[in-house]
Amino acid sequence: MDHPRSEVEEEKTKNVWLKGHTDFGSLTLLWSQPVSALQILTPEGNWKWVKHIDNALVVNAGEALEFLSGRFYKGTIHRVHQPPEDQRNVTRLGVFYFGLFDDDVKLVPLVEQSAVLQRVGVTRRTDDDFAPTMGTWRRGRISAYGQTNLKQGKDEGVEEEHIAGVVVRHYN
Repeated sequence: MDHPRSEVEEEKTKNVWLKGHTDFGSLTLLWSQPVSALQILTPEGNWKWVKHIDNALVVNAGEALEFLSGRFYKGTIHRVHQPPEDQRNVTRLGVFYFGLFDDDVKLVPLVEQSAVLQRVGVTRRTDDDFAPTMGTWRRGRISAYGQTNLKQGKDEGVEEEHIAGVVVRHYN
């Protein structure tokens, strides 16, 4: 399906089709395509196009993996942007797979099961006693989508909301 936006819509959103965010699952697999639209936020704070590689998958770490690894693996901050001008007339088809843990998995760092996490240490997103299960996290993230009044975060260009007692950031 191809649903081009009007110039007015593009101006209103500053050509951003989906704000910067992290996915709530464990891993997201995307089929690489020759039309640029996906961007990742670099550690330096710049948005960078994800380069197309024929017959490849793009793999994004999600929030659930971040929880279980104690932020050893961080959720990939990404957004969808209007393609560059030379690609705007090319139809793009997104094929995605969102991997999730079972709903009853409590999202706490797996320190006892990992020598690596024991050695490097972990950063918890919330106190273990209050950590959500995958099911609670999934339902909370889905039900909040587009329904929450985001508040300005501490950092410029970052908006925040709280879901299941955990701060979720959105990047502009």
